[in-house]
Amino acid sequence: MIGPVVRHAERRVGFALPLAAVLAALIAPVEAADISSDRPVSMTSRAFAPRSPAYETVFQRVEASTHGIDKPLEFSMKDMWPPFWEGRSLTTGNIDNDDDLDLVIASTERGVYIYKNDGTGGFSRSADELGLVADLDVFNAALVDIDNDGRLDLFLATYADGNYVVYNRQGVFNTASPQRISNREEAMLSISVSFADVDRDGDLDAIMGNWAAGWYRRIPGEKSRNRLIFNENGSLSGNHFTDMEGLPGETLTILFSDIDLNGTADLLVGNDFEMPDHVYLGDGKGGFTAITRANEPIPHTTMAIKVADLHNDGTPELFFAQIAGRSSAVSERLKMQPLSQYCDGIQDAPTKALCLRNMAIKTWYKAGNRFDPDYAEKCEEFEGELKAECKAMSVKDLLIQKNDPTICALLPADQKVTRAFCDIHFKPRLRPLQSVFDTTVRQVMRTNVLLTRPGTDKAYTDTALSEGLEIGGLSWDTKIADFDNDGLQDVYVVNGTWVPNGVSPSNLFYRNMGDGTFTETSGPFGLEDYLMTASAVAFDMDHDGDLDIITQPVNGPVSLFRNGSQSGNAIEVELRDAKGNSRGVGARLDVELPDGTRMMRELQSGGGFMSFDAPVAHFELGEADEITRLTVHWADGGRTEVSGPLKAGASYRLTRE
Repeated sequence: MIGPVVRHAERRVGFALPLAAVLAALIAPVEAADISSDRPVSMTSRAFAPRSPAYETVFQRVEASTHGIDKPLEFSMKDMWPPFWEGRSLTTGNIDNDDDLDLVIASTERGVYIYKNDGTGGFSRSADELGLVADLDVFNAALVDIDNDGRLDLFLATYADGNYVVYNRQGVFNTASPQRISNREEAMLSISVSFADVDRDGDLDAIMGNWAAGWYRRIPGEKSRNRLIFNENGSLSGNHFTDMEGLPGETLTILFSDIDLNGTADLLVGNDFEMPDHVYLGDGKGGFTAITRANEPIPHTTMAIKVADLHNDGTPELFFAQIAGRSSAVSERLKMQPLSQYCDGIQDAPTKALCLRNMAIKTWYKAGNRFDPDYAEKCEEFEGELKAECKAMSVKDLLIQKNDPTICALLPADQKVTRAFCDIHFKPRLRPLQSVFDTTVRQVMRTNVLLTRPGTDKAYTDTALSEGLEIGGLSWDTKIADFDNDGLQDVYVVNGTWVPNGVSPSNLFYRNMGDGTFTETSGPFGLEDYLMTASAVAFDMDHDGDLDIITQPVNGPVSLFRNGSQSGNAIEVELRDAKGNSRGVGARLDVELPDGTRMMRELQSGGGFMSFDAPVAHFELGEADEITRLTVHWADGGRTEVSGPLKAGASYRLTRE
């Protein structure tokens, strides 16, 4: 099929032009590309805006409030305990279909913060009434089109109150009537979630990465078993599901990705502590088969997971980040700052004061085996809700020390979160046999893992050490993208922990050197940040052709890293499918440059830790000014091939009719 290619010209204001002239300027025919496709496909393009100004380093860190992202620092006594100390999620996507990427931040105080992009990277908080959502402790918020109406809905995962879909109605979320999604009855929290069309019926299914109590129990029970929920005609009710086989663990990261390139979604699960990770191969009909030691092409795995083409060979590498270097045994590659300086760099005065208060609490509240229940006297120094929370936490800590679940009943009814901490601690645990462990894929401790293979029929090899990616600190979210437009994908790891220690580590940026190695360059790139951070999103917020980063630290303000790179060309590609799965989640895009270089991107929703990037493929081309071929492998098995050239300096949208 041959589809028209039209270009959206840069928007200009301040001129009075006839309507016909305005339309002609916005959508003007350009030289048509040859398109062959299983269904008719049209293509439009929109030129990038002028580049952001150059900074002293590639990125410039500012507090996100300077760009209208005014979410306040939310931190209280409950944030001294997992999972609250592990942060909240971020998600980007085009909420109102105005061709720019908006932002949603999860919150356990307000439910969610919704920010609309003005098209230039400035944001304003939505005035939408949140209704029931405002009363929920929301950990995960993900923008995905659940009902196939072409608009992004809002998936929410809460602590102890279940999961929901809030449907998008003409750019406004219907928070008055969120749809509850059934999960396992005893599930406490889906701390990780991923979306894909696993049965290839044209809508997005979801996997719930369930979590119970974290490091205080380490080996959980059935409440942490993961559940695959199938989309039924645009509804994620939870009535049609499959509980995943294998040992249930505290699942911190979960990702659908086609790792064997056979066109169907596979599933990678990263569990905390003693419980092994799982890798499942999908059959394209909603069924999954676990890889075991008997049939494994994978030698070993660990935690936070991303899948990406790091070597420009068209095949995916699998990166697993975990506790790889910590403050008690510091690698020379890790950068540490004294904990006494934790709040020093915060510019906003009220936020800094709150940060300092929380750090002072940290000096006497020692969670876990080191806590002293006498801190209850300190609670009298507080007022209001913080005082009540503090007292409830002291009761909870005492019962855990005494191993007495009956004390849970002494907690006030309005302290539901602390009561949940208390109750979950005494739930039944799993006691797996060593013979069961021996069937699972092997674990690797204390280093990150990078699995590579020369072809889909070859075995994986762990090359993290030889490529320089084995150390990441106590790693949480991981972003893999080309942040300097040199044609090579880099790795950014956000870092840190709230557990007792005397230092805080920086986030780490590993630049791809193009010779099979990565070099830590967070300083020269302006990406150092010593605030403990769990989640991040990477997106082109001002549509200038490079990727900006937003992070949500624990006990710190939302941070924005503005990309000011001045070199290298790029294109963006996004998909629209009128039949279903409207954003093409799960599709694989291959491009070829004039010199024969191949690049691959997969549109994923999930992975990393509590972050959901918009499904937009960024191809950074270095000095190349065009691509000669683009091939789209749609998630339902369809295929579209565009014979270029497609010029750099623009975003392209392929719409399958």
